[in-house]
Amino acid sequence: MILIQPAEVDEVQEIKRVLSDTWIDTYRSFIPLEVIRKITSLWHSPETLAAEIENENVYFDVAKDEDGAIIGLLTASQPSDDIANIGRLYVLPSHLRQGIGLKLLDACIAAFPGVQALRLEVVAQNEKGMAFYHKQGFRELSRKEEEPEGISVMVVEMEKKL
Repeated sequence: MILIQPAEVDEVQEIKRVLSDTWIDTYRSFIPLEVIRKITSLWHSPETLAAEIENENVYFDVAKDEDGAIIGLLTASQPSDDIANIGRLYVLPSHLRQGIGLKLLDACIAAFPGVQALRLEVVAQNEKGMAFYHKQGFRELSRKEEEPEGISVMVVEMEKKL
């Protein structure tokens, strides 16, 4: 049984571990490991994650397994009345294809009643992520090149009409 619930500040270290593990699995084929470690240490610092959890304008849910271990997470915000932006959606590699991402997505949609669309950005080389979002009804809006830590990646903006 998977439980979706709001993240707690005392879970920051476990959340950071989930993010590090998923980033390594997702991006190591096209981003060097040392760059992944640098990015995750900066972008997913305990202070940054705690601030997001405590920010009332950030939706931050975690998925927990039957033992209470965090196995996935989703963050989002609502920049306008009709749009919610997903910032992160990650599920541990060992728990993929079990419906956890869909449960996180459904909980996010329920948390933003009245929005007409969900938007997100995903790296084009993230084949698992791209396939998941397409399967969930997201469509590509635009592409742009970004260079996190000097590594060139193509970022795809996607939207799902609700």
